[in-house]
Amino acid sequence: MDDSGKTLAVLSGEINMSKAQTGVYLAGKLPTQAFIAALIRATVRPELRERRQEEALALREQAMRPAPRTTTGAPVVAGPGAGYALELAAAQAQQIETYDRLTRALEQRADVERAKNNSDKLVMVLLNMIHQLNRRVTDLVQERDQLLARPRSEALEDAERKLARAEEQEQRARAELRRAEEKQRQAEDLEARVTDQLRRLTDELDRLRAGDTTSPLDTLPALPEAGPVSADPVGDDIDAVLARASAVNDEDNTTLNRLTTELNEPATWWVVQDNPPDNPEVLASRSVSAASLLPGVPDEGQEAARALLRRSPAPDLFVRFLAEATRWENVQVHGIKRQNAKPGAPLDYSRYLRLRRQGSQFGGFAYVYAEHSSINLRLHHTRDQLDAIGATRARTRVTGHRAYRVSIDLTDETSLTQALHLAELAYAAT
Repeated sequence: MDDSGKTLAVLSGEINMSKAQTGVYLAGKLPTQAFIAALIRATVRPELRERRQEEALALREQAMRPAPRTTTGAPVVAGPGAGYALELAAAQAQQIETYDRLTRALEQRADVERAKNNSDKLVMVLLNMIHQLNRRVTDLVQERDQLLARPRSEALEDAERKLARAEEQEQRARAELRRAEEKQRQAEDLEARVTDQLRRLTDELDRLRAGDTTSPLDTLPALPEAGPVSADPVGDDIDAVLARASAVNDEDNTTLNRLTTELNEPATWWVVQDNPPDNPEVLASRSVSAASLLPGVPDEGQEAARALLRRSPAPDLFVRFLAEATRWENVQVHGIKRQNAKPGAPLDYSRYLRLRRQGSQFGGFAYVYAEHSSINLRLHHTRDQLDAIGATRARTRVTGHRAYRVSIDLTDETSLTQALHLAELAYAAT
């Protein structure tokens, strides 16, 4: 492998084996004959393959029949070079482990930089928007006051509608600004932690050097084309920008929560294990989502939903939410019907799950996203209403289905408690 100049990622792709398992074999675990043959095909010139494979299989045969110990506790008399081989295997294992950790840390730094850049840009955009909205509100107040002296007219009603809309937009802009500023602080903290981790890993593996890891500044997510122009085009433009701001905040929130979870985990999760643990105590200490079925999810949807959950920033919290909600009376979990699906086609569980109160005329009281550990609820609360009931972690939505206007991400115990409370409200309303 060293002679071929191929990286572990490239090699694992060519031999059709996971990087983790390839790393285990290269670190010294006794490989299979199939792995040896595939490795040689990928790394050795054609004219040398047959001889190299014979040598490798002979070495494997020797490794399968080590010299027996003649006396308990007595050292094995090894052949020439055995000590060097053991040291080499140990060094390779350490290199592979540290390389994987370093690669992951570089990916984390790029994610943090992208989220921080987004938040920095968003704060500037929102500050400017709030300034413009203040001026718009002032102008609309003057316009309304001038029209008050006249008999009730369509122009006065139009001015009042625009004023109410502008005031609501200013509240939303300030809420998104608070979220963006919080993302700034969170990203700065994560950036410092990742930078320290990179320094330590680079010192540990000085010979490994990564390329340019700076990430380009992503633009704000594009929205679908707007419909017919309304009587308030300025307000429409402001709504569109606020929708984009909310989308960026949502995306950065998911990224930063995932990175926070990863950085809070012990560093040993990067280490490649020779064999999966079968000790019940070890399995019990793992994430509940990795050791049990998802509560309430039909058998046909378990595999797809659990695949999404493996990418979740907070799988345990998501499973606990699902376990509690599915204990309520007549609650069932469903997939979604694909567009243009034929009659009798199975439901789709590969995007999100639908929680429905059986017998209700509504489609469901919540849509839950395993991949992001986020809950979208059939509620239409304003920001003030959410604050009044203590749902400080929830946010109002301006996109998607008009009935589902409240969303919350599961990040800690507080968010889980608030999500369950909101879900109960949505459940009762359906």
